[in-house]
Amino acid sequence: MRATTRRRAPTWARRSAEPVGPAFYNARLFTPLACHLPRAVMSDPDPAPADPCPQAPQPPLPSDCCNSGCPLCVHDLYNDELARYRQALAAWRLRHPEAGPGA
Repeated sequence: MRATTRRRAPTWARRSAEPVGPAFYNARLFTPLACHLPRAVMSDPDPAPADPCPQAPQPPLPSDCCNSGCPLCVHDLYNDELARYRQALAAWRLRHPEAGPGA
């Protein structure tokens, strides 16, 4: 008579004892380890402000305009962006009076 040998379960079946599911997987995947954080994040007690000063738009280069009288010229778009920037800067200065006029 031949002795019956018990087959070993496949790897995927043996690993099913681990906690599984999206919550476990995402926690492992998206939790950074301290060794993977930049030193600035680990040691900087004062991170960047949550409300930074708005940045001025870049003016278009002379070569950006085709000088054909387009209805949406790059200079018109720049002027619109500049007006939005000035409004955003005025609102930011009201929220941050300590910044002074040079900001």
